[in-house]
Amino acid sequence: MKVCKLVLKSSLIVLILSFFALTSAAQNKKKAPLQEVTFIVNLHCENCVRKVQENIPFEKGVKDLKVSLERKTVWVRYSPDKTTKEKLAAAIEKLGYEVMGEETSEKK
Repeated sequence: MKVCKLVLKSSLIVLILSFFALTSAAQNKKKAPLQEVTFIVNLHCENCVRKVQENIPFEKGVKDLKVSLERKTVWVRYSPDKTTKEKLAAAIEKLGYEVMGEETSEKK
């Protein structure tokens, strides 16, 4: 009986230590910083803007979205751990719009 209690206590201690080690490792795991991209897209009207605004936020990894009909751009902030610029461009094209490139901005 004493051996059984000892084994049970040892198992419980190992289980608790494992739990703390796993939660500590999960907390120390750092996420990649969010990235941004601005696509030049052939948007024609407010319906085009609405269609992009209603669909692209549901793409995996998308954190923020801004669509400009005047500038014909789609700006996306996304998690590079979950998606890529190429996948986002493909998602926009799947909606029926041509992605004509990326807008570049020089950092000062």
